[in-house]
Amino acid sequence: MFSQRTRHLAFAVAGLAIFIVLAGLTYQSVATALERRQFPYAGRLIDVGAHQHHIHCRGAGAPTVVLEAPAAGISVGWAWVQNDLAMTTRVCSYDRAGLGWSEAADGEYRATRIPGELHTLLERAHERGPFVIV
Repeated sequence: MFSQRTRHLAFAVAGLAIFIVLAGLTYQSVATALERRQFPYAGRLIDVGAHQHHIHCRGAGAPTVVLEAPAAGISVGWAWVQNDLAMTTRVCSYDRAGLGWSEAADGEYRATRIPGELHTLLERAHERGPFVIV
């Protein structure tokens, strides 16, 4: 079948590939931990069941504007909008499960879970409606 030299070469290549993947994972974990220390989150973490969501609210007034980040976006992307809106009304930005400073949810991602988690988040954060989702 394969010569001994070919098998050794295949094992060496496989070992190198595994080493590179593990080194990459280690690097990413360390870099993420350092970034979280360097850029602490504004706002707070709220328990929405099996995990915590990050929410950051500013300003006063009604309605409360809730800034929903697009796709895999995070709350900090709304910072300039949130700063301006906070001068005239209450405004909240948040990170969905597994994004930004929010913890990952158990199980696979399901878009149908987002409205319920947002409702629970706003309720447990003691935010008052009426709400305008942006």
